[in-house]
Amino acid sequence: MPAQRQPSLVRRATMVVNRRAGALKRTVQQAHRRGGWSTALTEGAYLFGELAARPARRWREQRLERRWNLDTRADTSVPHPDPGAAAFDDAVRYSPIPIHHFERLLRRLPLDDPRDYAYVDLGCGKGRTLALAAQHRFLEVTGVEFDTRLGDIARANAYAYAAAVPDAPAITVHTIDAVDFQFPGTPSVIFLFNPFGADTLKAVANNLMKSLDDEPRRVILAYFNPVHADVLEACPVLRRTASARHWTIYESAT
Repeated sequence: MPAQRQPSLVRRATMVVNRRAGALKRTVQQAHRRGGWSTALTEGAYLFGELAARPARRWREQRLERRWNLDTRADTSVPHPDPGAAAFDDAVRYSPIPIHHFERLLRRLPLDDPRDYAYVDLGCGKGRTLALAAQHRFLEVTGVEFDTRLGDIARANAYAYAAAVPDAPAITVHTIDAVDFQFPGTPSVIFLFNPFGADTLKAVANNLMKSLDDEPRRVILAYFNPVHADVLEACPVLRRTASARHWTIYESAT
């Protein structure tokens, strides 16, 4: 059996190496066309570092999931929303944020003590960031997920995390459309990992604007993979305060 398995492992390893080499080559070529050799070398070095570190980062993610008894891996199944219930048909398929990216983003949030802020993940999927936010000791942690199956998994993960870390902040998961979510009236950090399209994001931004008009307070919005950042740039109650390769941070202007 080991002798039969070895060629298969070699083929898989070869495929992975070829795929990553191809990704690196395409990135360097695109960067060169965009900004010359300086840009190409910068982009190539960054991607090479990311690819080289990926096995260790995946091992760490798996170790954390085993420790807390979670399942937040990528999901390839068919979405299970409530038919006809969504205000807009623009949901994006679930993909978990890499833990190291989320931790970097948390370190850049302009807040002194997370215990003074509620944490909300709009489009939380299986709830990976909910456990990480609870570990970060936010005042309370809330996930909003429209897909009923993913919402159930996020809720199960919240229970598992609470069992593994009994003194952690409470985690609540709401299985509703993000446009129907009522924002907490306390200072908050709102996180989005490109969970939906521009139409839903506009409705969410309008709801946030009304909420801030009713109860002025500090809100920090962290948008990872900001595909529709133009929507938030146009929101009069938000101002961009920081940005990086993968994310943009906004704060309430009130």
